[in-house]
Amino acid sequence: MSVPKTTPPRTGVRACAAHRQSASGFATAVSLHAHTHHSQEVLADFPSYIARIPVVAGFFEREMRAYSQRNGLTADFRKGWWNPPLSPAEVYESELAQIQASLGLAPLVSISDHGNIDAGLELQAQHGAGVPLSLEWTVPFEEGFFHLGIHNLPAGASRDLFDSLTAYSRADSARHLADLLDTLNAARETLIVLNHPLWDLASLGSAAHERLLRRFLAEHGDRLHGLELNGYRSWRENDVVRALAADAGVCAVAGGDRHGCAPNALLNLTNASSFGEFVQEIRGEGISEIVVMPGYRERLAARKLAVAADVLRPNPAALRGHWTDRVSCEWRGVVRPLAHHWPGGGPLWVRATIRAFQAATSRRMMPILRLCLPRDEQPALGRHTPLGTPAGSLAAAADGGPRESQVSA
Repeated sequence: MSVPKTTPPRTGVRACAAHRQSASGFATAVSLHAHTHHSQEVLADFPSYIARIPVVAGFFEREMRAYSQRNGLTADFRKGWWNPPLSPAEVYESELAQIQASLGLAPLVSISDHGNIDAGLELQAQHGAGVPLSLEWTVPFEEGFFHLGIHNLPAGASRDLFDSLTAYSRADSARHLADLLDTLNAARETLIVLNHPLWDLASLGSAAHERLLRRFLAEHGDRLHGLELNGYRSWRENDVVRALAADAGVCAVAGGDRHGCAPNALLNLTNASSFGEFVQEIRGEGISEIVVMPGYRERLAARKLAVAADVLRPNPAALRGHWTDRVSCEWRGVVRPLAHHWPGGGPLWVRATIRAFQAATSRRMMPILRLCLPRDEQPALGRHTPLGTPAGSLAAAADGGPRESQVSA
């Protein structure tokens, strides 16, 4: 169990300024929660993204109806997943570049793929043991589940811990969740963050997700070190997460949650010179400082579409160069990339839909597409904004959209 802090946690949020004064007084920026081509992402939300694109949406709906008529069943995207397009080295270098160019600070980067630590192992082989070994851990809890960012697994025990965590995710572990979290807490330089807390990942519905979240925090909140402000959730939702973190007695911590080519839009500021020192600021001192990068102010729907475009864009130099190499599905109990089933790129309707999407989200068309998408509520930030917003209604704060919770207080 986490050691209680002697003072209440303090979270500050500031905007990134072009003249770098937003980072004044800090030596280091920390990028948390990024995904590489090792991460397996659910495909269930793909139709919802297509539905947001003018012209393409209508074409896709017609093709889905035709598919159902031909096959007697609807296309089940839940049986597939996709891999982000970039390698660990590409993600790592782009995070370093943004921090150094935009903030002029020393960078620390923690990549946390879903249920996978290969990215950290590869980067440690290239850059040394100072690179944290991290993952995004799927935690079954009662009728649903949550995602925890586990950053900087302890050296020497990382493989055994990783095996225990993934066994629990598969629901074939006898270890109790509290025991696993206590074991992680015993590693003083490991950070445990509840990622995107208001997201109804299990599609339970508004009221059910809120009840589940409150039970999870009541049972395990003192074993967490932070609640995440997420780079791909709305500011309205993130602002309520700040208040929720304060109520839980922990810091709010920035996590970018990048899956494409754009670097993380929310970063952490610190004077720590190592990742372990940064963890001690959060865990021991209860101090968190977050900087909002310019990319966060772009329209959220456009940013999500840009990620999908990155996944579908050909890259012959990549490990998975074509989009059919990055999307996998289960067929007769065997999981294989679509390239195995569709060496020529798929049926005509698939190729036509993908080409239409690629055209609509091309670098030339994206500025026009952005004008057709709804504007987001922007963070009203000065140089430094301390926590002061009451929690209010979670229902009014949670992002709308597929598989996302709109819970009521």
